[in-house]
Amino acid sequence: MDVLVIGAHPDDAEIGLGGTIARLAQAGLKVAILDLTDGEPTPHGDRLTRREEARAAAEILGVKRRITLSLPNRFLQDTVEARNELARVLRQLRPRLVFSMLPQDQHPDHLAAAMLAQNARFYAKFTKTDLPGEPFYPPLFLQYAGSHLRRVFQPAAIVDISPTFAIKLQAVLTYRSQFGWREGAMRDWLTTAAKFYGAKIGVEYGEPIFSPEELPVWDPVHLLPE
Repeated sequence: MDVLVIGAHPDDAEIGLGGTIARLAQAGLKVAILDLTDGEPTPHGDRLTRREEARAAAEILGVKRRITLSLPNRFLQDTVEARNELARVLRQLRPRLVFSMLPQDQHPDHLAAAMLAQNARFYAKFTKTDLPGEPFYPPLFLQYAGSHLRRVFQPAAIVDISPTFAIKLQAVLTYRSQFGWREGAMRDWLTTAAKFYGAKIGVEYGEPIFSPEELPVWDPVHLLPE
């Protein structure tokens, strides 16, 4: 697996990183999305509907594999048991790049997801453990913005998603149980945010990515603009 995107709920990955996911998939990389919970209960959804919406959204983004863990929505916590469950997946998939949520998010599940992913990354490299598979430490770990930030944080980089913003929008709005009743507001919010970040790098639409550690540059040629 090239890239694993971890979210607390179905729709988190699409909202925070949908344009980047679509670009990675279009480049031929193997991308998977992992939802820590199934997102239920919610005021306007049910498990079957959410599952179908998540499947359809992944298909729109070009993602071939979507995994849902059985951790509890609304009560997600960074426990040893949850770390082990996620570490098992990391050891199995062995992704070169992991994206998770930004820990400054105000949603308790999003905050828990951020800490859980970071700690599971560490657990996945343990030896002398009951975890199946060989030890593995994802070499690159980045973060994306969730939907409950209350201020603007400085990103480590901004991805040009001008070619894929329409795909991101379509994927997010596929979650009609969550956004159908406020589709116009959701469309405006996503567009405004993408234009804001795009303006920072001189493109139409941008998507921020964050890093809890220094970003490595394995080939300085990639620092040059196209």
